[in-house]
Amino acid sequence: MAGPDPTRLERRQALFDAIAACNRADAEFILSGILAEMGAGPPLPALRAIEEEAEAWAAFATLPELTAYFFASGARLSARRLGARGRMRLMRRLLGEMTNEERVELLR
Repeated sequence: MAGPDPTRLERRQALFDAIAACNRADAEFILSGILAEMGAGPPLPALRAIEEEAEAWAAFATLPELTAYFFASGARLSARRLGARGRMRLMRRLLGEMTNEERVELLR
């Protein structure tokens, strides 16, 4: 297995140094613009299977985008009847990466 890319580490350090040297307001303005450009933006209407579109969007979404759409979707889904199969699929996804201790704590 190869080690870290020294060029990448040097660029990362140079970026960190440049940000640290900036005025805070300037750094926030520039970084927020860059992060907005790196995000996926809102999901577009589905042209393929909806699951494929959702997966493609999620692959490019930032954590704040994923979180916002997750909670907004969850709030809407809680008002709908998902049926037993839909609830089970959702719970498998949510519980899948939790440890046994976390699951026990959640169900208390």
